[in-house]
Order: sequence, then C-alpha cells, then structure tokens
Amino acid sequence: MNPQKKSREPLSENDCDFNVELNVPSEMDIIPLVVDLGTAMMKLRGYPGRDRDTIRLAIHETLVNAIQHGGSTKPDSRIRIRFYFKRSSFYTDIEDEGAGFDPDSLADPTCPENLMKPGGRGIFLVRNLTENFKITCLPKRGVRVTFSLGRKSEDEK
Repeated sequence: MNPQKKSREPLSENDCDFNVELNVPSEMDIIPLVVDLGTAMMKLRGYPGRDRDTIRLAIHETLVNAIQHGGSTKPDSRIRIRFYFKRSSFYTDIEDEGAGFDPDSLADPTCPENLMKPGGRGIFLVRNLTENFKITCLPKRGVRVTFSLGRKSEDEK
C-alpha cells in the first residue's frame, strides 16, 4: 500500500491562535532558531514567501541589535521574544535587558556621510519594511521593539 501524502491547507486564523513566547540567552547562535520559528508560524497561516522573507530579515536585524547592544554588558543577559497574530497581522516583540537608547538620536543611514559606515541600518530596515514599528524604552531596564506585517491579498503579492 502506498500512503498518499495529504495536502495541507494553511491554518485559518480561527483554526489556531498562536502566541509563542521565548526567553533565550543573549547569544548570536540562537538567532537562526528564533527566525525559523517566526517564519514557520507565518507559513502555517498561509503568508506568502515574500512576507516571510521580510519578517525573517526584520527578526534577524532586531535580534542582532538586542544581543549586541542590549545584552553586551551582562554575560547572563536574556532576550524575550513574543510572536503572535492579531487579526490578519503577524506581530513580533523583542525585548532586551540593555540600558536603552534614544531612537531619535540614531543617524540616518541614507545621508551621504553615513553611507559607508559599517553599521546603523538594522533599525532603518525594520522600520521601513514592517508595519506598526515601535521602540519602547522599558521603565526598569531594557528596550522592546515591536513590529508587524499584515498578510497581503493575492492581488497585492
């Protein structure tokens, strides 16, 4: 007997309500695992590859910043990540334990004097590729970056 492979339809928003929270070490090696989890959740909900690629980049860049800038002072620092769906959008919250910073003080990476600098583009990319982008300096210590991406209709792909 030859078992037939079942075709899986994407889960509708009513089929499953995902809300995944992670508390991981502030280490670069963890990034691929977290990125893959976020994009796998989107795939289950039927988001197109282009949207998953956008979120892949946004999660990656935000985690790199959280680890480099928010966890560099303590060897036992943690990063908290939350993936969730709200209506037809996939949301990501990434929170570090750093000292915080003023997002308005960041240099514009598109200015001629900054074009050749090796860093400074991560937040710019995430802000411009995603929706509902927000940086929150937390009261005690740390920064939370939140962003989302709505599912595009077939006509918008």
